[in-house]
Amino acid sequence: MATKVSADVASIVDVTARRNDSFYLQTTLTQADGSIYLLQGTDANAYVAKFEIYDSSDVKVLAFISNTGSSPEVNDTITVGAATGVLTINVAASSMTIRSGSYKYKLVVSHALDAVTNTVMVGKFKVVDI
Repeated sequence: MATKVSADVASIVDVTARRNDSFYLQTTLTQADGSIYLLQGTDANAYVAKFEIYDSSDVKVLAFISNTGSSPEVNDTITVGAATGVLTINVAASSMTIRSGSYKYKLVVSHALDAVTNTVMVGKFKVVDI
């Protein structure tokens, strides 16, 4: 009989980015059954992905999102290849104005209709300058 159960499926990956440079990150993202997350559309299988960056006070300072959101979210910067499951975050340098320093982040995938949410990646987010 198991004495411990963990529902935390998130991978821990630390990320370093350069202030005022483009930000590009790729990872393979599939559901537990191996199927690919659909990040477009409004049907019963559609998901929204967010890469959220927080300061030490847990205030969201920047976020990248697969559809549209509100500030400080940068819209339409996350895609998933329909055949490959490769998630790509591609952000223009003009959106990477976050101050240099240490932050934390999480990559969250939420079902568009029923709000089921899975945190799939977490870690430190370091921003360097010069």
